[in-house]
Amino acid sequence: MKRILSAGLLVIMGTCPVVAQQPDTIPLSLNIREIIVTAKTGFNPGRQAKSSASVEEYLQSSGKAGMIKRGNYAWEPSVNGMTSERISVTIDGMKIFHACTDRMDPVTSYVETVNLGKVSLGSGFEANPNASNHIGGSIDMRLNKSGFCTDGFSANVSAGYESNGNLQVYGADMSYANPHFYINSGIFHRSSSNYRAGKSKEVLFSQFNKNNFFSNIGYVVANGKAIEGTLIYDHARNVGYPALTMDVATADGLISSLAYTMENPFPKFYKWETKVYYNNIVHIMDDTKRPDVIMHMDMPGNSRTGGAYSTLSGRNDNHRYSLNIDGYYNRSYAEMTMYSNNRNEMPMFMLTWGDVRTINAGIFAIDEYRINDNHSARLSSKISFQRDGVGNEEIGYESLLVYYPEMPRYKGRIIGNVAARYLFNKNGWEASASAGYGSRAPSVSEAYGFFLFNTFDSYDYLGNPGLKNESSLETSLILSKKYKTLEVKTEASCFYFYDYIIGKPNVELHHMTIGATGVKVYQNLPRATIMNLNLSFKYRFANNFIWQSNVLYARGKDDKNNSLPLISPISYNTSLTFLNNHFTAEAGINGAARQTNFNPEYGEDETGEYFIANLSAGYDFKAGNVIFRMKTGVENLFDKYYSTYSDWKNIPRKGRNIFLNLGINFN
Repeated sequence: MKRILSAGLLVIMGTCPVVAQQPDTIPLSLNIREIIVTAKTGFNPGRQAKSSASVEEYLQSSGKAGMIKRGNYAWEPSVNGMTSERISVTIDGMKIFHACTDRMDPVTSYVETVNLGKVSLGSGFEANPNASNHIGGSIDMRLNKSGFCTDGFSANVSAGYESNGNLQVYGADMSYANPHFYINSGIFHRSSSNYRAGKSKEVLFSQFNKNNFFSNIGYVVANGKAIEGTLIYDHARNVGYPALTMDVATADGLISSLAYTMENPFPKFYKWETKVYYNNIVHIMDDTKRPDVIMHMDMPGNSRTGGAYSTLSGRNDNHRYSLNIDGYYNRSYAEMTMYSNNRNEMPMFMLTWGDVRTINAGIFAIDEYRINDNHSARLSSKISFQRDGVGNEEIGYESLLVYYPEMPRYKGRIIGNVAARYLFNKNGWEASASAGYGSRAPSVSEAYGFFLFNTFDSYDYLGNPGLKNESSLETSLILSKKYKTLEVKTEASCFYFYDYIIGKPNVELHHMTIGATGVKVYQNLPRATIMNLNLSFKYRFANNFIWQSNVLYARGKDDKNNSLPLISPISYNTSLTFLNNHFTAEAGINGAARQTNFNPEYGEDETGEYFIANLSAGYDFKAGNVIFRMKTGVENLFDKYYSTYSDWKNIPRKGRNIFLNLGINFN
């Protein structure tokens, strides 16, 4: 422990990925924290340690987002120590919701990095116009679109291999663009066998197989007017989840949208975008490949969402402003059929999400005022009306009536937020202070979930339709200084919750899952707090070297001063990068202190400290109009056996892993 803390203090441990940044072409500066920003052709593989990494790996490497891991695939993102219920995750502003009651299919799993232009991460109530019903932050994955330009035709092929788990990645994409038309499409494949933790210990049921197809297309119908469309189809099969009692037979996502954009539609407004979208997520859990199953279960789930938004952006003198109207309709359905090993017994059927239907409509407005060259202020607000309830009356609604005899079938709520920020910028110094207040409605599981088994604490969870809206007061401070070769930054945030929603044991109810400890019912706690502190720096020296470091501290407490679950201990990472024409090399370490602020009530236990070393190198060269790229490296160099606070049921992470990535670009 002393060794790790000493190392952390010495280098202010941490890292942020090296990325190629490009100024936003839209004059409105929403100041969302863009953790990954690249040119319009998407991620620059030449600037990434592992060019075939998944979206989840890129998010984790940013240092801004955490990842809850239940296996080798589809990690659940977290922001400020908060996960799915409290954050909004969108794709190009589109609302998409997972179809699995165990959150085995987060939204991030349906996008590949080759189809990703940038990821904007907002803390708390920062100005993301299409975020809804969130309280901890938002992630918006903006797709890679060629745009209306003169780039012409280009194509890419890539392949990747990782020794740990025999992971294979293959992909091909193409794009064509002229001032009146563009298209970019691609197909991607990932597959892996069981991986091995440190010391060559095999982690069973960690295999997966996934294919992803995408296409983005745009056409100028008149001067300053264009139509753009998106289609994504993602199919995963035979996905193992070693931390859970079941795996996934198939997970399918169909995501589509059509947008109409006008330039300079009105005086003092420079852009008007209107988009309609639809997505269908189908998720089928499976335990047929597990040994010694006491009772076989089929658990299919489905989430369908249709929605639209219209955003009008403008500027006038020192004001930059935007108005957004959005709405969506979601249907979430999940069921469970239990088959006894005794053929004479009839199967048992239960609706875990009884066709829960949600309608949400909101209005968002923002005004950013530039006071002078050194001072600016921003005010944003969103208000939404949400109506949700149980669509299936015969089973879903009637089942919940047993526990809540006075519950209405549908319920309306008003939710929203207001936030303000002040920014000072002069002579390399930048300081900002922000504050916000907002509320969220209970999630589908929190309000209407019916005996959902949580393997983390071994409890069945019962929803509570009578929950109050959860609300939060957020404050944050950011201070940074940029010198010619050095950048130093400190960020701090605090969330003070009212009516915090969490599951608590109810001894009067009997569990339905064999082997469960008991039943927890979602309820409102009077208050809770989550604090985050982040220190980072970047130092450039000797023309070719970049040293980046970061250290993060977080703390969460409930109304009785007990620790909240899944809050990171002190963590850190650092990297030294060498850049010289066509060659890059990077050495990095990451780790964490011992997790001592854990809470056994939520299934947590103490996780040990760890210290992981990584190495990578890359080389690219050009032959005519063809660019060749190669990346190689080793992760977990010393084959450390370890797990972190965010590894479900303490499943160990990968041991030593050697990777090789190859890419060819045709222009």
